[in-house]
Amino acid sequence: MKTKSFSGLLPMLCLGLFLAGCGEEEGSGTASCETGETYAAITTKLAFARLVSPTVAPGFDLDGRTSDGTDSLSCGKADFVDSEGHGGVDNQLAPLVPEVEKFVGDAIDGLLQGSINDGQLVILMEMENVDDFKNDACVNLAVQVGVKKRPTLGTDGIIESYQTFEPDPTATRSYVRNARIENGVLETGPFALAIPLAIFDVAFTLNVQDARFRFSIDEELKLRGYLGGGVLPQEILDGVADGDGLEDLLPQIKVLLEANTDLAYNEDTGKCEQLSATLDVEGVPAFLRR
Repeated sequence: MKTKSFSGLLPMLCLGLFLAGCGEEEGSGTASCETGETYAAITTKLAFARLVSPTVAPGFDLDGRTSDGTDSLSCGKADFVDSEGHGGVDNQLAPLVPEVEKFVGDAIDGLLQGSINDGQLVILMEMENVDDFKNDACVNLAVQVGVKKRPTLGTDGIIESYQTFEPDPTATRSYVRNARIENGVLETGPFALAIPLAIFDVAFTLNVQDARFRFSIDEELKLRGYLGGGVLPQEILDGVADGDGLEDLLPQIKVLLEANTDLAYNEDTGKCEQLSATLDVEGVPAFLRR
């Protein structure tokens, strides 16, 4: 069976992420989650969002506060402003990525992109009950890792649209209810999320706490958006611990990550347990074969 793709219609708005949990948001228009079409897509890009300037970064207000650097609940970390002027943006990982790359000597984003382009990291999504891609009060999303397959790339080096992929039957198919589309932008969260990553010669799953995402679609029907949430520094360290040549660098990276945590303040320890992060994502329409 093939899932309907975008033939003659606006393609599915896809964020290539593997949700390891079920996040639900209450919203109006519940009946719209019982009608509409199903569309599918594949992730073509997954990268760590960087600073635009020292005070500007993409991301989300994850804790509902605007911190100026004196807020103990944010462990003294000042929030950023996004490119549209929205304040309270939590994304403390953004300024750290270039610093981490100085230690490891590799472009982290390039390693992730290589895994996607080689078909080693196939992340698929289905959007169900879509009545209107401009404004829809309720759509459901299912996300699942796909069987490894080398995709066809365009002249721009990006996965081409409308290729057929197969969900991995051994992987969990996660489900998120009651997402909302407003003015062509889908935004949801918070929800439980796990992202499969393949960098430094190792593959591991990064769990994102209280995640949310936002994505839009351009005139060429290509998806662009962001995922934001909190991550545990130790989980990152454990994930890359077996990477080639990283053993001696892990203590330095550990200090760097833990010194910049800004979420989930623990009153007993007086420390923040999570590091805010944002990922840049893109996707194109695809067919799914079961």
